[in-house]
Amino acid sequence: MNNLTLFVLGLVLISIPISVNGKQCFSQNLNPSYPCCSGDKVVYTDSNGDWGVENGDWCGIGGSDPVSCFAEAYGYPCCKGDKVFLTDESGSWGIENGQWCGIGGDSESDSCFAEAYGYPCCETCVVKYSDESGNWGKENKQWCGIKDSCAIKDPVQNGTDIDFSFLKLEHNKKNMLYSPLSIKYALNMLQEGASGNTYNEINKIIGNKELTKYESFDNVLSIANGLFIRDTYYEHVKAQYIDTLENKYNAEVIQDKFENAQNANQWIEDKTMGIIKNMLKDESVANPYNVMILINALAIDMEWANGGFSYQSTYGRTFYLDDGQKITATTMFKKEGSKNASYYIDDDVTVLTMDLNKYDGIQFEFMAIMPEKNLTNFVENVTKEQINHIDENLKLASDETYGLRIYIPKFKFNYELDFKQDLIKLGIKDTFNEEDADLSKISDGKERNENLYVSEALHKADIEFTEDGIKAAAVTVFMMGAGSAMPVVTYPVDVIINKPFMFIIRDKNTKDIWFTGTVYEPNLWENEKESYEEERRDFRQQFLNKLILEDKKEDIKKHTINFKLKNLLTKKKIEKI
Repeated sequence: MNNLTLFVLGLVLISIPISVNGKQCFSQNLNPSYPCCSGDKVVYTDSNGDWGVENGDWCGIGGSDPVSCFAEAYGYPCCKGDKVFLTDESGSWGIENGQWCGIGGDSESDSCFAEAYGYPCCETCVVKYSDESGNWGKENKQWCGIKDSCAIKDPVQNGTDIDFSFLKLEHNKKNMLYSPLSIKYALNMLQEGASGNTYNEINKIIGNKELTKYESFDNVLSIANGLFIRDTYYEHVKAQYIDTLENKYNAEVIQDKFENAQNANQWIEDKTMGIIKNMLKDESVANPYNVMILINALAIDMEWANGGFSYQSTYGRTFYLDDGQKITATTMFKKEGSKNASYYIDDDVTVLTMDLNKYDGIQFEFMAIMPEKNLTNFVENVTKEQINHIDENLKLASDETYGLRIYIPKFKFNYELDFKQDLIKLGIKDTFNEEDADLSKISDGKERNENLYVSEALHKADIEFTEDGIKAAAVTVFMMGAGSAMPVVTYPVDVIINKPFMFIIRDKNTKDIWFTGTVYEPNLWENEKESYEEERRDFRQQFLNKLILEDKKEDIKKHTINFKLKNLLTKKKIEKI
């Protein structure tokens, strides 16, 4: 026993950083620890502090207090870096080693109701008991009061900034697209069947916020939830879970033989208005261990409000890539003076919003955010607060005497998230573990020695941005297995999107984000130039034919001259810009 005690003490003594010069500094608290510099010559600085080199070894300069932050009060560690994933009322949060961590701001030792009763305040936010006085915890075998600041216990409790989390996790300087709303719907349906830590991990990401319910409109808006169940497994699925999905999420519950992916893929294609095809592979569905497929699918095919962009005004214009190179992008142009467009310009960003048509009381809007310097840095640090700030400072095109002149490139692409790994990085881990997953509200698989878990997580999205409007769709799939200030501007205002930009497509009223992504490379003009020139020739010929039928020879001559002159002026104007 004495030997054991000495061994433990030895470990403790060894772990205490020793400063030979008597100074205290931040580097003593690191693992591994480093000594403090005797001098103050800084040769390197990182997120930990200032570093020097003495006697051939690194040493720390200043910062004697141990690293602390507000997150420690909520049971989360402090971040070593400073990459912000979200900001809420508690402070700024990051993700390191698959776990939420706090960035900056020492936790406050605020008072609590329990002090009036002679009890201390808890250092953590873990609630053990609640009564009319408040929430109680227990620390060091003593009851303590939960602080008021613990009202927000977890980052993302209300889904804050999950909208942009995947942008940050997969930001690889290329065109990207996904649907936050589709992901939220799928996770909510999965959470309905979860218990214990599996439930808690999902809840930390999506919170308890009620999702907006949308009704599908033919060929305009589609949103659908579905649950495919292997016919031989159907009897094991709890009726209450099926009822919840049907009543709360209007989900279609379908029994299927799971011989191949044809039926599920056809369902997805139908619900995405034909945009997304062949989402699932035959071998995944036919795998005898996979017994359920949980799906959310949504799509929009909406036209611009107040008329679209004229095809006659689309030409090739310079677009500056992230590395500084130039390409000629297929760029749309229009003059806009209505309330259906707005803008915001400052030293850091150029922002453009454009409304889509209103359908049965629901109106979507497109927002493009083009940082002046670097899209990468903007995406890595974007928060809901920044978007709210932009919203508050948008200025309507109708408020400008001469309106706006809008230049924005066309784009069309699809993107598939590394969805399973992203969710694991965000802290959803047990769901994918055959032994740890607790989906007991769906099926009591453990009683049959075949625990239910999520074997695959998929998310794919597709978008086409054109003169007429926006066509976009997304699908989220969980495959479940059972196994063992505005500047002064000139008139009219030019809003030119000619560098990589981030975009958002959202409900204008609720601000629900249906799609978000980035555009680093829009459509190339050289690939589309011929089709536009052909269309212009056809348009001109149709107009001339109309004049011939009306026998207006003078107008024909005038039109031919004007057309040639307009073509020449347009080309010169483009070259000048």
